[in-house]
Amino acid sequence: MSKLSAFLRPAPAGKTKELILDRFVDEDGNPVPFVIQCITSGESDEIMQRCTDKGGQLNVKEFGDRMIVACMVEPSLKETELCQYYGVMDPLDVPGIMFSPGEKKIVEDAIMDINDMKDAMEKLKKAKNS
Repeated sequence: MSKLSAFLRPAPAGKTKELILDRFVDEDGNPVPFVIQCITSGESDEIMQRCTDKGGQLNVKEFGDRMIVACMVEPSLKETELCQYYGVMDPLDVPGIMFSPGEKKIVEDAIMDINDMKDAMEKLKKAKNS
């Protein structure tokens, strides 16, 4: 068997993970999971470009919000009803209203993890500090 077969794996885009935040429960008090998914490298690159200014500075808040909106499957933060409930028209405004700062950090970390960005960022920081 050739070594090439080790690289013939399905793309991770579309893989999902459930995330529980204690505050979000149904009528019976049972936690209702959020479902997040991995996006493609192309989608991630596009989000990164949209959040980077001409000087090459990344707007971290906008990047986080765009990643949350792109990766959140259930509920979709693009749903009109959800946006209306939170009093916004732009889905990018939903994460800042829907989640407490701690919850938003948990969601962002889970999204970075499912997209294999958390490990990549840590390796990049290590490389810069070497």
